[in-house]
Amino acid sequence: AEGAADGDVRHAGKGNDLSGETCEALVNKIYETKMPEFALMTMPVDLADAETTAWLTGVSDPALLKEAVISESMMGSQAYSLVLVRVNDAAKAEEVAQTMLENIDPVKWICVQADDIDAAVYGDLVMFMMLNSEFGAAADYVAAFKTVCGGVLDKELSK
Repeated sequence: AEGAADGDVRHAGKGNDLSGETCEALVNKIYETKMPEFALMTMPVDLADAETTAWLTGVSDPALLKEAVISESMMGSQAYSLVLVRVNDAAKAEEVAQTMLENIDPVKWICVQADDIDAAVYGDLVMFMMLNSEFGAAADYVAAFKTVCGGVLDKELSK
């Protein structure tokens, strides 16, 4: 993979060192920059439960992940989901981001649908964001993640 020779840091030493931060702490930092206007619940994903991990993250092989957290609206009628994962191998982060884009169901709420879907990669972190555009733009959350990362991302993807 491109950049794999650089080890875990593909952003050439630019940006913030987030290696000591938990995914949940990073989601809280994203919300310091961009917070939706409704109540949220943020919780860790149990990677020991492969079926739930696949449903929430889109990643069918939990061994690819070191940590994952999901943040969603407390109201099921609001299509909003932010997923942040830390992968075991930063060289696979872009592949994991693409997998998340392809596999997370934008109509998982049945009665509502996300129509704005983005993902971003920074080192060993992948942020996935989907929401209904009535609640804003996924790009705003990618921008908030970029701020948390120190103004640098390795890759941005959209669906």
